[in-house]
Amino acid sequence: MKKIFLLSNIVALGFAYSTSVVMPYGSYIDYSGSSKDNAKLGGIYYSYYKFPIKIEMDAEYLKINYKKNIPDWKQKDFTFKTDYFYENNWIFKAGIHNLWVKQYDNNYHYNKVLFGGLDYYKYLKYNMGIDYYYSDYKNFNVSQFSPKFGFNFGNYYSTVGSFYLEGKYNHIHISKKNIAPDDTYNNFDIKLQNFYGHWTTTLKTTFGKFAYKVANDGFVVYNTGDEYKYGYGLSVNYNFEKVNNIKISYERDKFEDESNAYSNIYLLSYSRAF
Repeated sequence: MKKIFLLSNIVALGFAYSTSVVMPYGSYIDYSGSSKDNAKLGGIYYSYYKFPIKIEMDAEYLKINYKKNIPDWKQKDFTFKTDYFYENNWIFKAGIHNLWVKQYDNNYHYNKVLFGGLDYYKYLKYNMGIDYYYSDYKNFNVSQFSPKFGFNFGNYYSTVGSFYLEGKYNHIHISKKNIAPDDTYNNFDIKLQNFYGHWTTTLKTTFGKFAYKVANDGFVVYNTGDEYKYGYGLSVNYNFEKVNNIKISYERDKFEDESNAYSNIYLLSYSRAF
């Protein structure tokens, strides 16, 4: 699953009195060169902010259809996250991502990801921080450290708008060998955003192998056990009447499976602020 929650948007909420956001979304994933055939995902995201606290919740359902008589992967997710804003420069974060997975029997099996982090930012100038994720699976666990740095540049009122560039390093360690091809991974994420009028355009890429990675502030978990090689994506968001947003996204990822396996992810979401 791919969802984009922008740090710049989160920081901007620090200067509003109170805000609620509701966002239903749906995604279709098409696989090639893989034992997977396709996948469908649907969910709803909700957030409530009143300084200095922001609460976020996300519930979703995922079904991956396999080829060659492999049972379908069915998964339910529920994520809860809270942010504490301190003096309009610091954000303290903590949360839990719950996963219930069913594939080879009739029972859902529970796993979870616990996470926390700290960000320091200068509004519309730069931000830096580090996040830690602890993924607890049945017979092993995964630790991930993710430091990051981002900065804003350009003029929003110019003919090209303003920009935000962010880089993130992900160090992933799996507690047991043979869970994935490697037990330690070093992965990098780069994101470039453009803000112009009603439009927000995001380009992103990830490179460096990884497995069991946690992304997007804890809302995305790569828990199928596949080893990913790289990926890139584009999303376009249109804001109208100041409180409505429509977003379309596309992402293509390469991962290890039967041969040169790829996933093509299409996402549509609508959000409204109250």
